[in-house]
Amino acid sequence: MSDQPHCPGFEANKSLSEVKVKCPACGLEMEIFSDEIGKTIKCAACGVSFEAAPNQVT
Repeated sequence: MSDQPHCPGFEANKSLSEVKVKCPACGLEMEIFSDEIGKTIKCAACGVSFEAAPNQVT
């Protein structure tokens, strides 16, 4: 084991969780991190950009 400190930002990111949202255009279910809710994301399947809203979480 090492006594090295964690990388910068570790404490801020250790409380993140994965959530699933559906693309409003094609319905693809994608996993994003909880801090991405409210941000614009791009669908991996159809390329549509949309705001990941809490009501889209599945």
